[in-house]
Amino acid sequence: MDRWAWLRLKVEQLFSLAAILVPAFAAMGRVAVDSAWCDDMPTVRGLGLVSIGAPASLSTVAMQLASLIPIGPMSYRLAIGSALALGLCAALIQKLARMVLEAHVPGSFLNAPLAAIAALTAALGPALQREATIGAGSTFTMAAALAALVALAWRGRPVTTRWLLMALALAGVVCESMIAAGATALGIAVLAGLTRDVPDRRGRQIVAATFLATAIVLALPAVLRPSAPHVWLNLGRSLSTQGLVALDTLARRTSALTAWRNEVGTISLALAGLGSVIGLVRKRTRALVLPCVVFIAADAIFPATTGAVLSSDPLTPLRMLAVAAVAIAAALGVQTAATTLIDMGLPMARAGAALLVMFNLTLVAVASEQSAFTVDRTDFHGSAVFTDEGLEKLESESMVLVRSHALAWRLLSARVVAGARPDVLVVPIPLLHRGQVAATLMAAEPAVSLLLRDVAISGTPGEHAVSQLADKRTLYVELDPTWNAKVANHLIPDGLWLRLAPQPGGAPDRKLAIAAAGKPFDKLAASIRVGEDRDRATGAVLLASARQQAVASAMVGDKKATRLVLDRIVTFDENDLFVRDMAQRLEHSKGNQIDVHGLLP
Repeated sequence: MDRWAWLRLKVEQLFSLAAILVPAFAAMGRVAVDSAWCDDMPTVRGLGLVSIGAPASLSTVAMQLASLIPIGPMSYRLAIGSALALGLCAALIQKLARMVLEAHVPGSFLNAPLAAIAALTAALGPALQREATIGAGSTFTMAAALAALVALAWRGRPVTTRWLLMALALAGVVCESMIAAGATALGIAVLAGLTRDVPDRRGRQIVAATFLATAIVLALPAVLRPSAPHVWLNLGRSLSTQGLVALDTLARRTSALTAWRNEVGTISLALAGLGSVIGLVRKRTRALVLPCVVFIAADAIFPATTGAVLSSDPLTPLRMLAVAAVAIAAALGVQTAATTLIDMGLPMARAGAALLVMFNLTLVAVASEQSAFTVDRTDFHGSAVFTDEGLEKLESESMVLVRSHALAWRLLSARVVAGARPDVLVVPIPLLHRGQVAATLMAAEPAVSLLLRDVAISGTPGEHAVSQLADKRTLYVELDPTWNAKVANHLIPDGLWLRLAPQPGGAPDRKLAIAAAGKPFDKLAASIRVGEDRDRATGAVLLASARQQAVASAMVGDKKATRLVLDRIVTFDENDLFVRDMAQRLEHSKGNQIDVHGLLP
């Protein structure tokens, strides 16, 4: 090997190493010491071993192993596992991109840097970085899906071996996300159909048996967890995460193409379009590019949400695969444009090709900058402050009626991770009909039977049921907008909750309670403001709590108490539309009758 060949090899190895380590360490640097709202449900599933949605065996095993490493708080350990999985994703993206580029222009000196740039652009972007800072994020699912494709496309091993590796990886995807597994299976079918590189009949039988056996083994936890005699929380076997996504007003559905245009730029998207067209037109690249097009098309049909702060969308793994596909297509587009310039023999063609590659490299910085603004949560402690103010400071042996999924998972996660307040009985209203939740509550507090009956009949607890509970325990609630004024008369603001008193309260009681609730409100509000940034997730929870207190006061016609709460909301968000709407209703109300219809979800 001559000196230039040796130097080229070392440069390629340097690019490969950077494409793996930079995204992983960037994600580690953005992980918060405290848990985030998006961590809560995966934590309950992975550490509490509760059956929620898909079996998630890969992420559960990873979380259990990460919990054994003494490197910080539990939430930090879990997120570090996701960050390391992102490094594996980057390596697989780079490998797949290198395969595509080598198939198009074999031996080109541009292949290694372009493949590394594709991996860096995708892995440093907000979509992948966000999941890499969450415990049991979708990076595990993405890694398994990419591993299945790379294993099948890697021609350096016997065909049966490649298919066996693909079957193992695909079984892991099936147990993590069915929608991602469907898209991956379609991509694999396209790849196998175009290459016609399949094992013989006996080999196909072995592959099928391996896939089924692996899928069954990985699916067993979802079947067996509810049957455990001492299960921590029995939610049954058919609970889907799709219905558990919290009402998140900041979330919006967009495709990967739209997200790429907004985060990276239109020029890069045009290059990806060029790469997709060239890859499909040319026979030597069609088999590798078509699975990428499948991911992009599947994401366009089933778009995930962006901007969500309280929960992770179950479609996120598909979004991440589509982002990786766009990055690979963009690398192919840059290679096509650069090699075309060189082949045309124009003056300064090589310099122009080098500038084009350098432009593509700058997109890595653009993607990383977007992540720095939207993903970094190292200084966010809002969820921990909420746990301190909303759970740790509750009365002894109290009970909390929770309506929103976000708060239900937050309280349950705090109990799983830190064993917080085992004396407080959490009643998750949306989950009462699941598994053995109702029976568990009945065993802990027989007085809850009337509430369970009301929820089963009408979907909401009545006045007599909640009053009976309030006689037994200190009762904290999230306001149900279907409650009437009789129930609202019992509601008194207490910290971040509404306390349901056994007897009706008066205007002086509410005034004093609202004043006392100012301290926890201000403390949580202070944790939300971090320099010029805001913890939008905790901010959404804080506003929801204050709005409930305002509506509860308005339901009983207490205008003074309502205005006190509105003034408090204005100190946090002076442009809040709820305040404007409620102020108009107060102004146009007649007597003590205030219309609160439609103010709360």
